[in-house]
Formats: sequence, C-alpha cells, structure tokens
Amino acid sequence: MINLFPTPIKIVENKSFDGTDLIKHCKKLSKKVEGGGKNWLTKNVFNTSYTYNICNDKKFLNLNNWINNQVNSFAKEIGFEGIDTSQNVGWLNIYKKNDYQEWHNHNFNLFSAIYYLKINTGSAKTYFKNPLPENPNIPEFNPNNPYTWKTYFVEPKDNTLIIFKSDLEHCVESHKDNSTRITLAYNFPLGVSS
Repeated sequence: MINLFPTPIKIVENKSFDGTDLIKHCKKLSKKVEGGGKNWLTKNVFNTSYTYNICNDKKFLNLNNWINNQVNSFAKEIGFEGIDTSQNVGWLNIYKKNDYQEWHNHNFNLFSAIYYLKINTGSAKTYFKNPLPENPNIPEFNPNNPYTWKTYFVEPKDNTLIIFKSDLEHCVESHKDNSTRITLAYNFPLGVSS
C-alpha cells in the first residue's frame, strides 16, 4: 500500500517546562491587552490575535525558542528546509466554560502550532478535519480505520505542542470544564531563510 498525500500532525511534550509564571503572565495580559479575534464568529474566547504578539514578549522567550526548534524539526521531517521562524506570530487564548472556536484554518502560512499551557481533565479537545472533500459514496465510517476518519481530535495535556500545516481545518469543541483553559497559538509564514 502507498499512502499518498498524507496529512502530518506532530505532538510533542515539553516535559521539563514549568508554565506557572507564564500562566500568571497570560492572566495579567488578559486584564490590560485589548482582545483580538474581531473576525471570529465566537466572541467569548479572550485572545490577543492581531492585538499582542507573544513572539515579541521576553517572558515567552524560552518557550518560543523551544517551539521554534520543534517546528524546524517537524519541517525537516516532512521535507521543508530552512524555515524562517523570525517572522512568526503568536497569540494567547483563554477559554472559560462553554467557550469554543469554530472550524477555521490559517491559510497564507506554512505551519501553525498550538501549545497547551493550562489544561485540566475535561478541557476541550482540538479537532482536525479530514482535508479530502466529502464523498457521499464512501463506505460507512470505521473508527478503527484511519483511512475513513472524518475528524481527528487531540486530547489536551499541559505543556504539549501540536504542529500542523496551516491549511488544515481545525476547531476547539465547547469547553465544559469550570477551570480556565489557556493555549498559545502560532503561525509560521511561507518565507524561508536564505
């Protein structure tokens, strides 16, 4: 069998990272930074998309460097060399009970990443949609066969990074837990370093 045109997603744990200080910093930012995501359908999730780039915040420097290294590693694994991580942008997302994020992608970028900074048991999952067009003639969905999957979800876990190609549609289901869910999101543009 040949697996043509696969859709790679990489999941990496950051086992040595303590996010306590960054969690506090994100909460402080949510009190003083204007909320972003003005073009999003859901307006409840606090985010700093287009209002505050966490890639320029020194408090995120160590984590951002680790994430950049992981994205470069992923890029090499799937055949992209010399990704320029100096032009990436990042923002934070703070979900409260019943918050969600609709299906979307990050076209006009090469890679995107989500870092789970503060997650509790029962936190909302991130779903990815099969990029192939819907076909009513396909056989019945079989959960044990990845060739028939229509969606795939990642169970969130503290200090875990997901990297994927930016055109892959994804969403966050409704957050049913009473605790706050904090994620960091990143886009890496198409440019490559020389």
